Parts: sequence; structure tokens; C-alpha cells
Amino acid sequence: MGAYDPQGRDIVVALTAILRHLGVSFGVLRKESCTGDSARRLGNDLLFGQLAESNHGQIRAAGVKRMLSICPHCVRTIGTDWREYGAAVAIEHHTEFLERHRDRLPGTRTNGKTAVYHDPCYLGRYRGVYEAPRRVLEAGLRVLEPPRSGARSFCCGAGGGLTFLGEEKGKRVSAERAEELAATGADIVAAACPFCHTMFRDALAAVSASPPQLLDVAQIVAAGLDS
Repeated sequence: MGAYDPQGRDIVVALTAILRHLGVSFGVLRKESCTGDSARRLGNDLLFGQLAESNHGQIRAAGVKRMLSICPHCVRTIGTDWREYGAAVAIEHHTEFLERHRDRLPGTRTNGKTAVYHDPCYLGRYRGVYEAPRRVLEAGLRVLEPPRSGARSFCCGAGGGLTFLGEEKGKRVSAERAEELAATGADIVAAACPFCHTMFRDALAAVSASPPQLLDVAQIVAAGLDS
């Protein structure tokens, strides 16, 4: 999502600005393809295996020892599912990285703005990371909580491949969650997953005449670098 979606690329650019600010050296694979997350969740294990083996070959050839991703789905897939194909790559989500380095990052000057943080399923339920993104945001924002948060959070509607398929009937999951987030009255909806970002982009506009600003945690932090 960070490679193909223009707004996903904006999140990656924000993260690279933070890495440069911290003096962290990094590289990007030139022939990287999708990790295969969606293929596996939709049941196409053949395609998933091909993607896992191809990507792992590229990573091994490049001598990569540690990876950083803006996508909790990729973190889960690379860190857990790829092990079935012999991969053992250390990978970290960007909010975990930001939390470890928060003392070296300036707080965002937001003039008293508030943010409501949405827990991504693959970062929270599957990885157990709840507090790191909140601690990063609290450096410059007052963080509000939606009715369902933490371990009892509500999905954005992209899980299990639904970002590509969509619901066949009933109210869209993304619309229900967007209503909850907008109802908090927060100025900003803080996301930490490109799938969530994509789902809320249209949903927030559909449920509110003046929707809150949608930003990834990295974009919020990067904005403070120029403050």
C-alpha cells in the first residue's frame, strides 16, 4: 500500500524524513513486491508462497538484517507467515520504532488539537502493541479514545481481504467505525496502517460534512520536524 497508493507514499516519505532527522541509515529494495498478505487471507496459498519465496530471495541477496514497515499486515506476514518458507527476518512496525526514539523527536505544535487513535487489528490484537502509538501522539496532542479501543477495538473493514472485496450486504464496517471516530469530536483521526487509512479516507467523508483530518502517526510526527 505504501508503494502503490499515492497517500501511502506520503506516509513513507514522512517516515524517511524522520529517519533522516534521527540520522538512521536505511535502504529500499528495488525489486520488492507485495508480501502476500492479502493473497493468504483470501486463501490463495500458492500465490502467497511464490511471493514469500521471491521477496525473501531479494532480502537475502541484499543482506538485510532488520526491516521497518508502516504496515502491520506486512509486519505480521513477514515476521510470522514467511517463517513457513525459511525466512527469519527481524521486522518492526514504525510506531514501535518511533516510540523507542520519541525522546529525540520534537513534539508536534498542534495548537491544542485533539486526535482519536484507531487501533489496527494487526498491530493491536495480533502484535499486542497498544501503548506505543499513543505515547508518540501524546508528545504533542491530546489523545481521545473511541467507544471501542485497545484490545476491544473495532476493525476498519479491510481485514480478511475485504479491502478488495467489500461487504455483500448490510452497513459497511468502515462506515460504522468512521462514525465512532468522528463522533469523538477529535480534530485528527490518527491511523497506523495504510489499509485503515484507505478505508477511512472515503468513509469519513461520507459520514461527516466536516470530517476530521486523517493522518498517519508518522505524518503527525514529521510535521513537528518543521515546526
